[in-house]
Amino acid sequence: MSTISNISGSSNTSQFSSITGSDTLGKEDFLTLLVAQLQNQDPMNPSDPTEFTAQLAQYSSLEQLMSVNENIEGLASTSQNQQQLSALGLIGREVTVDTGAFQLGDSDVTLGYQLDAKADRVELHVQDSRGNSLAVVKPADMTAGSHFVTWDGTNSKGIPIAQGDYTLSVLALDANEDGISSQPLIKGQVTGVDLDGSQSTLVTNCGSYSLSNVKSIREL
Repeated sequence: MSTISNISGSSNTSQFSSITGSDTLGKEDFLTLLVAQLQNQDPMNPSDPTEFTAQLAQYSSLEQLMSVNENIEGLASTSQNQQQLSALGLIGREVTVDTGAFQLGDSDVTLGYQLDAKADRVELHVQDSRGNSLAVVKPADMTAGSHFVTWDGTNSKGIPIAQGDYTLSVLALDANEDGISSQPLIKGQVTGVDLDGSQSTLVTNCGSYSLSNVKSIREL
């Protein structure tokens, strides 16, 4: 009579593969091998009850782990669906994002900046993809906090800048010309939501942004 050796040993990988046709041990495969071991054991040398109990415990642990994994996957799917539904609810709202990337279209853009401390000089630089400064806005409010200005899309000479993708950078200095920590902000109205993959992207009148970039939400 043929005998199947201890299924918990690493030497049984080839036996397992030949029986199941896979290198991955699932709970059904585990139970199949366990039953096969009992059916083919040597009656003159039966399996050790202690070892058999340990194998049953392994099966129980495997089943519990797979159940936990299925529950986690279900929670992740539910969380993703809730995030997408929440994103759809933002259509028509005004959002502020903590990034300097934006798109210039045929309307004004609301540029923002956040200062960690009071500044003596603040400049908002609109830069192209090469880092060239195409327009400089000098806001009046230099107190600590978040502030916004409306930019009409023209340079210092009043000449309109071509529509496209740009980046806002902030220069903030104190009275000693030392830099002050600052953050560029963009404010726009949500016009749509792209539900691609696991991420929800907000489409606004000044660009597309991930939900993770949203700093604040307001009703218009």
